[in-house]
Amino acid sequence: MLWFQEASQNQGMYFKECDVLSLHQPLLKILERGIKEGHFRPLKPFLALTHILSVCLFYFTVHENWKHLTPDIDRLSPEAIEEHIEEAIAFIMAGVKRA
Repeated sequence: MLWFQEASQNQGMYFKECDVLSLHQPLLKILERGIKEGHFRPLKPFLALTHILSVCLFYFTVHENWKHLTPDIDRLSPEAIEEHIEEAIAFIMAGVKRA
């Protein structure tokens, strides 16, 4: 959410100072290697990175809104987070693996 606010309020002026890309270089390298070795389908690594981050992070960024849709579920319990992790991994792998 912080990065969304940074983008909308400051047009990302401070984002580039944080060197966020260095955090994502390992995943980009994994994607590039997987494509090169034929384990992953042909895709654009940076776009795939964007999609992967979205799958992983959206769950948490919308929590304060979505908790009102299902107030009987604790979406931040260890069990719910573990389920999110498992489902996110399966979803991502289904999207990047070569068929």
